[in-house]
Amino acid sequence: MGAYKGYSGVASSSYAMDVATPSPSLSQEYKTKIELSFEQLKNEVLRSTQETIQTLQSELRVHRLALTGLETECDRLRKLQDETLKDKEHLQDLVKGHRVVTLIDGDGAIFSQNFISQGQQGGHLAACSLSEGILKFLSTNYGTRPYQLWVYLFYNKRGLMDTFNRVGLCSLNKAFEDFVVGFNQATERFTMVDVGTTKEAADVKLKVHLVDDIQLPQTLKIVFGGCHDGGYISNLNSQITAGYREKLILLKGYTQMAPTIAALDLPLLEIPDLFMTHKLVTGNRWTTTPTSPNLMVTDSEMLDDSSKISLGESDEVDSTGSSYSRVLQRAAAPNLRDITRERSSSTEASWQGSYSPATSGTRHVIPGVRLSKQKPPPCTLFYLSNCKLGSKCKYGHDYLLNAEHFQEMRENARLGPCPMINRGEPCTWGDACCYGHFCPHSTKCPFFKVGSCKFQAADMHKSPAAL
Repeated sequence: MGAYKGYSGVASSSYAMDVATPSPSLSQEYKTKIELSFEQLKNEVLRSTQETIQTLQSELRVHRLALTGLETECDRLRKLQDETLKDKEHLQDLVKGHRVVTLIDGDGAIFSQNFISQGQQGGHLAACSLSEGILKFLSTNYGTRPYQLWVYLFYNKRGLMDTFNRVGLCSLNKAFEDFVVGFNQATERFTMVDVGTTKEAADVKLKVHLVDDIQLPQTLKIVFGGCHDGGYISNLNSQITAGYREKLILLKGYTQMAPTIAALDLPLLEIPDLFMTHKLVTGNRWTTTPTSPNLMVTDSEMLDDSSKISLGESDEVDSTGSSYSRVLQRAAAPNLRDITRERSSSTEASWQGSYSPATSGTRHVIPGVRLSKQKPPPCTLFYLSNCKLGSKCKYGHDYLLNAEHFQEMRENARLGPCPMINRGEPCTWGDACCYGHFCPHSTKCPFFKVGSCKFQAADMHKSPAAL
């Protein structure tokens, strides 16, 4: 047992030594294996890394291609967006429009004598001057655009011809017809139309066109040539209230505008030498002298101030602007009174037995008898302005008057001073006033020199052209 134990102990000790201390050949073998394993691991890592890098590079190329494609698509979309915005602006411009409509009251805005006297060529030149003036104003104030200009001018030919005759411009009648042809042929969109002798026919057409055209989205601007007539104020105010103020431009004809229209403070266009600057004034039927192409006034030197025979007026009217505060002063001429009496007395006598008022509250004017000699005379305020007395007025409100009667009534009313101007106050009616703002004799009035003229306010004896 002891021997066995000893052997076992020797054997165990020897085995332990063998394990603890490997032989040199075994260590080298391990080392070689480790190196091989490390090399294999290294190669495997490198191969895996390279594969990963290749995969990533491949994916990167794909992403780069995709990015390039996206950038190209973005550029295309940007260009498309820019083109779409331009198309949108173009469509908005088309919807908004650049149509400019010019409305002219030809009974108040009368082309200058220089144009009318040239006939057809003058009409063409007037149309060109009007077009150039409007387009220049628009380009200066609203920018250069493809403006499309339309012009509608309405006038009373017969009334205008009668006025030419009374102020000594008979030669313009034939030339005027040729002038209208030249104006209408100047361009397709220019129209000059005779509306006839119906009262305020031109006004009605202008008012309808104003309402219809200003509401169209294609209408950029309305150039309104009726500044002389305060009767348009309610229509203009209605359009301003409706939100169309920015579309309105006033075209100035006469130097003096209606105060109510001037007070609107709208853009004002004035084309030099295109229109007559003052109204054609006829002081009486016997003597008329034109003084300049754009200013027609009468020189009534042959008739003194006492020869003015006015029409009957209402005795009491308010002075708030809707009418007048006192009646027109009246006088009879010593040198015409007998003539008038002789001319009318025989006629009145012949009508005395046969004349009877018309039915339904109307009556006819006795032929050959001046309106101021009718019994009773027609009420000037009723027919030309606004009579407040109604049935209490001692003058006639029931006459059937034609255009010549109205013209005679206007001429006679102008022979008397406007009460407001005569008191040194501004006339609220402006150019629409039926009374005279200037003495018909102007600077040659013999009564002014002795202080007895009915036109008493300052400047009433100056020529309108000098103001």
